[in-house]
Amino acid sequence: MRKFLFLAAVGISSASCAQIESGEMGVKSTFGVIDKNELPPGIHFFMPGVQSIYVVPVYDLTIDFVSEESRKEGLDPIDALSKDGLPVIIEATVRYALVPDQVAELMIDYGRPLPLTVERKLVIPTVRSEIRDAVSQYKTSEIYSMRENFSTLLREALIKALSTEGRIDVKDVYIRKIKFPEKFLEAIEKKQIAQQEAERMKYVLEKEKLEAERKKIEAQGIAEAQRIIARQLTNQYLTWKYLEVLKRFAESENNTIIVAPYDQKLTPLLNVR
Repeated sequence: MRKFLFLAAVGISSASCAQIESGEMGVKSTFGVIDKNELPPGIHFFMPGVQSIYVVPVYDLTIDFVSEESRKEGLDPIDALSKDGLPVIIEATVRYALVPDQVAELMIDYGRPLPLTVERKLVIPTVRSEIRDAVSQYKTSEIYSMRENFSTLLREALIKALSTEGRIDVKDVYIRKIKFPEKFLEAIEKKQIAQQEAERMKYVLEKEKLEAERKKIEAQGIAEAQRIIARQLTNQYLTWKYLEVLKRFAESENNTIIVAPYDQKLTPLLNVR
């Protein structure tokens, strides 16, 4: 019995242990052969030189495809060619997790260290391929005019493509930015300026047209008024008006004497035509 206990103590002392934290899974290998039964969080013993335990983070995994000035770690943004051959650059972020009870299988298929091998062999190539394929189906002007919808289209395509593997859980995909060529943006700006100028000229011409119409109507009204007045300016009317004015002057406190020419019929000598 003592000999057995001694041997057991020697065996335990010669073994090592691995601490697996929450959010991690362990994979044990014996003589290089992966054990398909994952190790949950906790303390696990193994025999050095015979066995190894690989600790794999499975949750809150993120890959950034962003420009150099806005990243600390991550990959370059994805450059793609549109249907009309212009370069379009996409910045994106992928959040995912490894399915815990599939970690051993992933290590067998993709190698180690996980999750780096999964990212290099699966996630990154899939993201680049899907984005480039989507961009190639549209002209640059179409992508520009439907930027929000295009971002949604990309997001849905990436989630679908990454989820088909079955052993990774895609949490979300963010399309952070869509960059267009400078010359294309300059052409868009010039076009917008031209459209604004055209709208302004349209407004000016419409305003001038309305003003011309107003003046025409005003002139027509004045002409009609003059025709009406001309028809009413008879000799009898002018004589009556003449006498009425003389009467007002005669009745006023001002003793001004007014001498007005008239003919034998007492018609004011006014040049009326």
